[in-house]
Amino acid sequence: MLKKLVTITIILSIVATGCIDEMTVEEIAKHTQEKYETVHDFKATMIATTNVQGAEVIDEIEISIKKPNKFRSEDKKRGVITVSNGEVMWVYDVKKGEATKTPLEGSGDLPDFDYGQIIKELLMDNDVTLLGDEKLFGMPCYVIEATPKKDTYITGQKIWIDKKYWLPVRIETDFEGFKSSVEYTNVSFNTGISDGEFEFSPPAGVKIIEPETKLPNHVSMEDAQNNVNFTILNPSYTAGYEFNGATVSKSGSVESISLIYTKGRKRMMITQTTSPEKHLLP
Repeated sequence: MLKKLVTITIILSIVATGCIDEMTVEEIAKHTQEKYETVHDFKATMIATTNVQGAEVIDEIEISIKKPNKFRSEDKKRGVITVSNGEVMWVYDVKKGEATKTPLEGSGDLPDFDYGQIIKELLMDNDVTLLGDEKLFGMPCYVIEATPKKDTYITGQKIWIDKKYWLPVRIETDFEGFKSSVEYTNVSFNTGISDGEFEFSPPAGVKIIEPETKLPNHVSMEDAQNNVNFTILNPSYTAGYEFNGATVSKSGSVESISLIYTKGRKRMMITQTTSPEKHLLP
């Protein structure tokens, strides 16, 4: 009799454990969002890897975020520091000794490397499937596959969500022409980051660039095209963001066009320029 009771107890324990861990992908996304809502600030090292036709590029960027709209990133490899206090954004190119100051409309938004934005839109824009469990960096993770509901250049994503902290520690994206991945390591939550970390004072001798606006904000694509000497490329995929207007700017002999796209309260800007140099900003 005692043997039977022990056997039944073990079986019930196994069944109960299995039920706890058998979560749906919607429940996983919900837990991740709920965890994100408790986060006031966080720091991490973001490792971005891109692979284009076998050529791999790895960038390691230190990021800091403080809700609702302050952020800082430092790409030591490229020598670029981006700082925003929610009202003004600075982009400091250490190697060039130049700092670009850009006033932000409204209160500003958090950048794309804020993982909360990724999870929030996961179920909205994709069909998602739970692939199973896997250890990453020694941490048990749920592995989710996301397939866009509409035809886009993105053919699929895989996301590893840490079971302990409900953090997407790795995101792989498969484009038609190349693959990329983003990993978050050395993550810390709610450490009380000072507002001073999101202020920027240009070092002595640094050239300050404040783009001169030639046209009012949010002009039409046609008006913008009539005021630049290059053909504006209209992106075919904008991840559900809708065109809200354009801004034409001039800095010295360089013209640039910023296309503004919005989705709800979120804002995305795509900038095109006549500059012969290619700049990659975090």
